[in-house]
This record gives sequence, structure tokens and C-alpha cells, in this order.
Amino acid sequence: METINRILGSFYAMASGDAMGVPSSFLTPPEIRENWGWIDTFLPPKPGHIFHDGLGAGEYTDDTEQALALTVTFARNHRVVPEDVAAAIMEWAERVKDKYRSPLGPSTARALKAIKEGADIHESGRYGNTNGAAMRIAPVGMIHGMLSLTLDDLVRDVYETCIPTHNTTVCVSSAAAVAAAVCGAMKGLDTDGIVALSIEAAEKGAAYGYPIVSPSIAKRIRFAVEIVRKAGSREEAMAELYDWFGGGDGAADSIPSAIALFVLGNGSVRDTVEAAANLGGDCDTNGAIAGAIAGAMAGVDGVPAEWKKTICSVNHISMEQYAQMIEDAAGSWKTAGENT
Repeated sequence: METINRILGSFYAMASGDAMGVPSSFLTPPEIRENWGWIDTFLPPKPGHIFHDGLGAGEYTDDTEQALALTVTFARNHRVVPEDVAAAIMEWAERVKDKYRSPLGPSTARALKAIKEGADIHESGRYGNTNGAAMRIAPVGMIHGMLSLTLDDLVRDVYETCIPTHNTTVCVSSAAAVAAAVCGAMKGLDTDGIVALSIEAAEKGAAYGYPIVSPSIAKRIRFAVEIVRKAGSREEAMAELYDWFGGGDGAADSIPSAIALFVLGNGSVRDTVEAAANLGGDCDTNGAIAGAIAGAMAGVDGVPAEWKKTICSVNHISMEQYAQMIEDAAGSWKTAGENT
């Protein structure tokens, strides 16, 4: 499969997972069932939604928007420049501040406030503990999936993207796990290989950033995947996963849940995204993460045609443009190790 097809698949599936999870985000499984039964299409959030009030059916959120912002800065610099990452995210935040109720996650909001007040970007993200770094990291995985670089190179690049807003061990570990999973999918690994690479990257990523109280992301991924693999049905797997992790926006809850949802989807973008939208918790972010991995594995043809059409028309976006940016950036990419 051509790499451009995998890049497009990752972008479209990320955006689809994000948008499909908009109405159900931060609801419990019983609340989701009561309102919609089973979500399998794009729906608007209920009026008054705690975060997404103001969005329409098929509109995506900060998960996809920040990933696209990273893509722009990567295309501009052909490497990760933490200062430009901070600038790109701040520019995006200003642009969408009135779009819907709460575009910013808690760690990002706290870091951006500190930066505006003059904080050093190497200090601004030292208290991050949420999934904001992991939700936007797929473009790093896409680029490394096209190159013959080491996992250490990938993790260092991931760390550079985390510095302004999520400069902590748990967040770097989580983002490294996701980037490695996307990288492995880009390279054509099977599900087992993708999970193994993700766990190894999580272990390496835990050596970066400010120390913060947290469980092991690598061990949590392993446990979450075991839950899914041992379950007798999709319903049982989702119920167990929610009971153990809740799927909330904490990095230690969200990223293991998202990778387990990818495993549960078994190569199907549709199954992966629908499971994420119906799990409960941070449904849009978990859907974006799991979707990005599944889309890189399946390619663009694995994303339902009606989803791609809706994503483009509702969000006024050309994913092909961003996919080309990734290809161009990868063509002369310099790793973080080369930046020093």
C-alpha cells in the first residue's frame, strides 16, 4: 500500500473518530444507550454539552485541529521546533476560542496561560497529566512510518512536541505510545506488532519530561489489551474496559483505552470508531487516537466513503493537502537528535 494512502487513512479516521465521539463525550455508557442506543453516524451534541455545545454533526474538535496544526509546523520546519509548536497551538486556540464551549483541554489551557504570562516553554508544560499530547501526535508517527529511523529517534521527536504543554513523564510516555502505534501501522505491522511497538515506546518515553505521579503507561496498555482479547464479545470487552479505565481524559486512562479499542476493532476503522464513540468517557479523543492507528493500518479505502465526504464538507477541509504536507516534511526530516 502506498504511504500516501495510509497517511490519508490516518487523517480521515482520526477526524471521524473525533467527530463521532462529540455527542457522547464524558457521558457514561448507560447515558449513551439512553440517548442514542448505539452511535454509528455523526450526530450533534445535546444542547448544553459540557464541552461541545455549539458544534454540529460531523464537526471535529481540538484532537484533529491540533494534529493539523502540528502538520503545518512540521511542513514549515521539516523537524520539531518546540517554540513553533507552541505558536501553532496558540494561534489555533485564538482562532477557535468562540467556536464551541470548551475547545481547550485542561493541561493545554493551563500551559498556554502560563506562556502568555511569560513562562519559559520548557516550564509551561511541567504539570500536564492529560491526553492532549497524545491526541495530536499522529503526524509524528506518520512521518517516522515513512523513514528508516530508530524508535529512540521517534521518542525524542515526540518529546519535543510535548515540551510546551505536556512536559511530563506520563504525557511523553502516552504520546510516544500513540506515535509508535501509528508508525507501526504505517510500516504494515500486524496488530500484535503495533501493540508491542507501542508498549516499547511508552517505556522509552517515560524517561522524558518532568516526573509526575502516575502509573506505568506501558503496563496499562498491556493490561487494557489483555482485557479486550480475553473478552467473549464486543459488549463484554467494552464493559470491562470502561469498568477498569473509564476512558477519561487522564493520560493513564485514555491512551490504554484507545489502544485497546484499536485492538478491539481488529483492523476495521468502522468498528474501532464506533466502539470508541459508545464506550463512554473522553469519546472524541479516544476515537481520534484509535482511529488514527486503525486508519494508518487500513488505508484511506478502509474509511467509509460517507464519513470522508462528511468530514470534508462539514469542516471545509482538504485532508489531501495535509497528507501532502506530511510527505513533503518527511522528505527532508531532521530528528530531534540532529537539532542539537
